[in-house]
Formats: sequence, C-alpha cells, structure tokens
Amino acid sequence: MNIGFIAAGITLISWTVGTFAFTRASQLTNPSSVNRVRLLFAFIILSILTCIYLGISPIELFAIPNSEQYLWFGISGFIGLTLGDYFAFTAYSILGGRRTSLFACFAPGAALFAAYFLVGERINTAGILGMAISISGILLLVSSRKEHNAVENEHMGSFNKGILFAALGAICQGLGLVLAKKGFSVSENNFNPMYATWIRMFSASVFVYLMGSFTVPLWKEMKDIIGNKNVIRAVLLGTVFGPVIGVSFSLLAANHLDASVAQTIFTLLPASVLFTAVVFYKERVPFLSYLAVFVSILGVMVLVWRNNF
Repeated sequence: MNIGFIAAGITLISWTVGTFAFTRASQLTNPSSVNRVRLLFAFIILSILTCIYLGISPIELFAIPNSEQYLWFGISGFIGLTLGDYFAFTAYSILGGRRTSLFACFAPGAALFAAYFLVGERINTAGILGMAISISGILLLVSSRKEHNAVENEHMGSFNKGILFAALGAICQGLGLVLAKKGFSVSENNFNPMYATWIRMFSASVFVYLMGSFTVPLWKEMKDIIGNKNVIRAVLLGTVFGPVIGVSFSLLAANHLDASVAQTIFTLLPASVLFTAVVFYKERVPFLSYLAVFVSILGVMVLVWRNNF
C-alpha cells in the first residue's frame, strides 16, 4: 500500500484521538488554559524533533528562518492556532467533540476563499457548489432540536455560542493554512514543512502567553493543570496525537499523495469522530446528525475535486 495512504490513515486516527482528548480537557478546566499549555508542550516537543530531524542546534533553529518566513508563518500560527484553537476548544466545552468536529468542513471552503485573494487561486462553479453543500450539512445540525438540548456544558455558553465558536475556529484554521501557503511561496529551496510548523507553533505560543499575561496568573495556571491528573493526561494525550503525530503524518501524506486525495481523507474527521462517539462512548446520535455529517463530507469532496468536474 502507498505510504501516503498509511500516513493519511494515521493522521485521521490521531486527530480523532486528539479531538476527544482536548474535549475532555476543555470540559474539566478553562479552554483558554488548555490551549496555552497545549501550545507550550507542542512547541517544546516540535523544537526537539525539528533539531533532531534537520541536524541543527537550538540556536540555528531560531536563526535560519528569514523575516518573511517569520512574518507569514507567524501570522498563520496566530490566526490558525492562537485564535482558531481558542474558538475550537471553547466549542468543545459547549458542544462536545462530535458536534464541533463537523465544522471542520468549513475549513477547506474558508481556505479556498482566502486563497482567491492571497495566492491567486480560482473558485469555479463546482467549488461554489461544494461549499454550498457543506454549509447545508451544517444547517441540518443547527436545525436539530435534539442537538440544541444536548449542550455538554451549559455554564460555558449556549448552543448558539458553541455553533458560532465552532464555525469561527474552522474558518481561522482555513485562513491559517492559506497564510502558511503564502509563507512557502516566499521561501526558497523547498522550505521544510516541519520547520514551518515549528514557526507557527512558536508564534502561537508567544501570542497566547503574551495575551494571557494580562488576564491570568500563568504560573498558577500551569501548576493547576499539571497538578490535576485527569487534565494533564488529557492535555498530553491531545498534544502528542494532535499537533505532533497528526501534523507530522499529515505532512508525510501530503508528500506522497495528491493534495486533493490527502485533503479528502482528512475531511473524514467528522465521520471518524461520530463513529468513535457511537461505538466507544455509546453516545446517542439523532438521525439529522448522521445526515449532516454525510452532506458536509460530500460537499467537501465536491470542493476538493472541483477541477475534475
């Protein structure tokens, strides 16, 4: 079997595990705290892996990228990880992982729309149709009364707030992807994707801790999370399977498969999360939610394969 398909499958499994781990952590403590600590852990792990993989020292790690790479990958990290994951983790705490994951179908459409302005990509009729189909799937979820009555944590916010934050999280992640692509376009000599991911993680960590320093006692926050076994286990599990293993294997898959094929496999995340919720967590899922997942994934597949129609 093509190594790209294996890597894509591992990516899908890793992101599914990460979704449930971060959902658990965000329901046990403040989602902003989870995001901050997760980014710091991911930055440390990726720093070590990047130095080992590229055979460079920690000083070289910071010195090699130029100002444009820091600019575009840095903005990408801020929008995609600092803002995007803050919205996503808050949605996790309100809606749970299954409902929030469905909004991942927004990311390709947001990315394509932003790419039209930033890197000159074009949207044809099939692409617009794909985005419309995906949005229809989301509307099916929003219209389900049973889902309205199944908010995971009402003290974190209403169902409508969860829907809004889930959508904003996916849109930010899509925009972050396009900004990263812009960073690759200004780089020479095929800039290493792992290195680019490290810059994004570094930037996101700096921004999230700078903003947090004005609102919370960061050292106490870290001690509280590390001191809570249930929270730290969920954060570490999500960090290892999400930004570390998941991102690494997604890059490997993208290097061995057509981008459209890899992206289609990644878009199966809502179906994977739904399957896990039903089989392993015994969650009762309304019929409209099954239909919403199917329609949204169908829409993204049309979007991804738009140039083949």
